[in-house]
Amino acid sequence: MKTQPRFTASKLSLAVASAISAATLFTASPAFAQDENNVDPGEDFPIEVIEVTGRLRAHASAAMEERREQVAVADLMGAEQIARTGDSDAAAALRRVTGLTLKDGKFIYVRGLGERYSSTSLNGATVPSPDPTRNVVPLDMFPASIIESLSVQKGSTADMPAAFGGGHVDIRTKSIPADTFFKVSVGGRYNTNDSQDTYTYNGGGDDWQGKDDGTRAMPGSITQTVNQYGGISPIDIVTGSNGQIDFASAQQMNRDLAGDIYRDMTVKTESTDPGFRGNIALGSNWDIGEDAIFGVMAAASYKEQAENYTKLDVELDGDESQAQVENAKDVVGTDSIVQLSGMLNLGFEFTEDHKIETFTTYLRDTSDDVSVAIEETIDTLGEPNALQVYQVDYEERELLSNQIKGHHFFEMLWDLQVEWMYSDASSERYAPNELSYTYNVLFDDGGNLTSRNLNTQDAPKYVYSKLEDDTVNYNWSAALPIEFGYNVATIKAGYEYFERTRESYATRLGFDVGLSPTDPNGDILSGDFDQIFSDENIANDTLDIELKDASTDTEDYVAAEKNDAAFVSVDIDFDDVWRLYAGVRYEDFRRVTLPIDPEGEVSDEGGRYDMSDYAIAEDGWFPSLSVTWKDTDTTQWRLGLSKTIVRPDLREVSPVRFQDPVTGFDFFGNPELESSDIYNFDVRWEWYAESGTNLSVGGFYKDIAAPIEPIQRISEAGRQLKFYNADSGYIYGIETEFLKDLSFFGDDGSVWESFFITGNLTLSDSEIDISPNGEIDPTNETRRMTGHSEWVTNLQLSFDSPDDYHSATLVYNVFGERIAYGGRGGLDDVYEKPFHSLDFTYSFFPAESFAIKFKAKNILGEQTEYEQQGIKVYAKDPGTEYTLQFSYTY
Repeated sequence: MKTQPRFTASKLSLAVASAISAATLFTASPAFAQDENNVDPGEDFPIEVIEVTGRLRAHASAAMEERREQVAVADLMGAEQIARTGDSDAAAALRRVTGLTLKDGKFIYVRGLGERYSSTSLNGATVPSPDPTRNVVPLDMFPASIIESLSVQKGSTADMPAAFGGGHVDIRTKSIPADTFFKVSVGGRYNTNDSQDTYTYNGGGDDWQGKDDGTRAMPGSITQTVNQYGGISPIDIVTGSNGQIDFASAQQMNRDLAGDIYRDMTVKTESTDPGFRGNIALGSNWDIGEDAIFGVMAAASYKEQAENYTKLDVELDGDESQAQVENAKDVVGTDSIVQLSGMLNLGFEFTEDHKIETFTTYLRDTSDDVSVAIEETIDTLGEPNALQVYQVDYEERELLSNQIKGHHFFEMLWDLQVEWMYSDASSERYAPNELSYTYNVLFDDGGNLTSRNLNTQDAPKYVYSKLEDDTVNYNWSAALPIEFGYNVATIKAGYEYFERTRESYATRLGFDVGLSPTDPNGDILSGDFDQIFSDENIANDTLDIELKDASTDTEDYVAAEKNDAAFVSVDIDFDDVWRLYAGVRYEDFRRVTLPIDPEGEVSDEGGRYDMSDYAIAEDGWFPSLSVTWKDTDTTQWRLGLSKTIVRPDLREVSPVRFQDPVTGFDFFGNPELESSDIYNFDVRWEWYAESGTNLSVGGFYKDIAAPIEPIQRISEAGRQLKFYNADSGYIYGIETEFLKDLSFFGDDGSVWESFFITGNLTLSDSEIDISPNGEIDPTNETRRMTGHSEWVTNLQLSFDSPDDYHSATLVYNVFGERIAYGGRGGLDDVYEKPFHSLDFTYSFFPAESFAIKFKAKNILGEQTEYEQQGIKVYAKDPGTEYTLQFSYTY
């Protein structure tokens, strides 16, 4: 019988090993391919056929059928389901999956666990993250137009990386098409916040491409001066020249360096342009001879829009009995984004048993965030004076991934299946110009601005940073099916190697101005930024300016990590009633992260750490066990046990300061962090009806040793946090999912047959214990885990017209409040409040090749809000967004 390929020293370790040993005792003979005249035992059994009507129900049920055949607990979402909800990227689409929530529009929380407990792969390969603050890839970088399907595996298996907590997301890009096709779409976007003006500034070159032309970059003269004299200050120049340059000349050289920096950065407003987005995809295949097929698939996506927003940011001080506002900011701004992606996939099938595929994916995401804030401190609250803070944060994130994969089936070698993969990927975050400057301002009783002067006590600061991350990932596996009676056992073994290197550098420079508003020419300080720092004012030394190195903490680091892994597993199908999977994975993990001081030497942080603290070497065994019982033709039970691990990110173990680009909070790494072992338990009951209706109910429990948490330090003012290991933690919950048509509301042939409803609900709880130490004093030593929501729900009502001309979907998503970060010194934890998301999508198909899609997002006009002690400490209004898209398919 030709077996269909499936492409997809603790007590637990001993149990898994025993299961593997027991399974090998059942082997009777290898499952040789049978002669055509022989009878396939499988033909004695009825084949279940699921018949589904409706444009989306068919695709939703197809995803359910694939989920049904998975070894472990998993959820899947196909391209048509994503198109139905109108989600524009992978992050937005994944929040529709049971137990998943979206954080900051970029990161996925699985079963209430933060993004550190999820992992991401692209077509099965681990790829680097261009976000320096997180180990996972920001999923908003993957446009929906290039996605074939999204798989979320919630139960671990031996062929997966052991670095797995809440779930593993595999983004599968579109593969070789069965037929020639061409598709193009264009669309526009309007947001209710577009009634506000867009904040922007001059310069930057061809911003529509999302690529800086070098205007923003740090001048080469600064690097040259540092290399030649050891620094940029006049003293550095005099010292570095061995006294050959006098102090006055050194001051002039320093001013010349200041003049080389791009300074046309006055923030201004202009009317908001409507957004634009477009996608194009084409593909075909060709027969080569009698058995071979060659196929190609190419796609490109582009999106450009200005996202206006308003934001509130408040810091509290005191304790539970008397909390007071220490700092408050009212912010208005615009995030101008450009997203560009491209994909080229090739496939060659030598025969139906051998296939080689290549996947090339390029993603670029550029953000130019410009904002103006009125900031009040504890000394100015209620007073007419305040601070006016201007902020420009420009960054480019890029990801390039090249993969080649092979699938081989050897009928003459007892139906042996061999798969292999090689991936080379690189990512980069380039922030050539992050600028902040502040004015002292006065307001009259009517709230009108009466005067302003540049705050010379808080010098304007430029930050230039760059992160480069390169990875190599390859693996192979071999699976041998062995038949005994009507049962088949598949023994699988494989090896995987992963390597990552990272370099991260940042330079902070400041304009130190000696001129005071009360000095002659002091009125210059009331002008705009480009006027104050004009070429004339710098060259003539009107400002008494000095360009200074504004770095106060170590920010540069280099890092590398390697992971060798091997696994073995057995998957036994007992007469299509019971299915047993048991496997064990061994990983040998090594990592070194070295902080670099301004002199280019490895920093010991004042003698606190030595070289051994910067290196990690750990290995371990990670078993997994899964049992599936198909008690009827339409229902089945699943049980899963596994051990996994969550390792701290590269940035988290390097003692350097970094800023979260989403929240603006400052973080410090901790070389003393330990990895967190996780013991996982899953159980789920699933029902799949012939009509496509389905229902599942499951439970899960995770015991987490030394979970990693961001905690505010005692000695730090404001929101400055550091990562620490809690003592222990756990999370448990139940989750349910369903899909049902509404035909029961009417008679046969009624319009109700065109409606269906799908939804999911997760109820869970978690707890961690955190002990105070010399650096932290948590208010709540026992609390829920950071980022955990006690409940998450999704509800989707859809309509497919009988004539296939119309389809519509109403989608609701909400999560329970979750801890953003823990409180200290008597102040309660900070909670992110529920966000009630209601979206509507309507599609019209006037002809077979044409489609028109309309989407309304955040119809309820919800805001992202954080609260502490009942006081709103953070709020951001994303507005309500409307998009209209026209597409043509050939």
